[in-house]
Amino acid sequence: MKLPTPWPKPEGYEPPRANDRILIWGAASSVGQLIIQVLKYYGYKHIVGTASPAHHAYLKKLGAAEVYDYRSPTVVDDLLKSAQGGKEAPAFPLIVDCIGSQERTLPPISKIAQSGSTVAVMLPVILKHASNDTAPEYSMDASTSVAWATGVKVSGVRTHFYWKVSFVSATDSN
Repeated sequence: MKLPTPWPKPEGYEPPRANDRILIWGAASSVGQLIIQVLKYYGYKHIVGTASPAHHAYLKKLGAAEVYDYRSPTVVDDLLKSAQGGKEAPAFPLIVDCIGSQERTLPPISKIAQSGSTVAVMLPVILKHASNDTAPEYSMDASTSVAWATGVKVSGVRTHFYWKVSFVSATDSN
């Protein structure tokens, strides 16, 4: 997403995109909770999440300004309406899909993402959910999982090698 997160955070730091609306789909997931906390710490002000209603109060406590029920049949319209007061286009310039499901998360997100939006999808994309009778199927390409509007930038995010980054590595002796 190319959001600056300087370490250590300078005193009085305000990020250049502090007022952009950032949508975190699957905000109650471990990835979603971490993203909300990091964004809040760095001064991003318009963090919007989706989660089941049981998690709304907790996510607001973590730093989400607004939280919507991802199961609501009107969630896409509700999210787009929530951004109408703003002057910026697209409604959500930055979107993170913490689940990456071709069937469940990417279709509504593809209706929210507009030209100029950047969408980060946690990989792998779940093409077919596991059941008692079938194995799951995955893809490492989030850009072909649904039809995206022209001008939407889609990136897959791999987290498998986090331990190789010395800043977050538990094995780093420094």
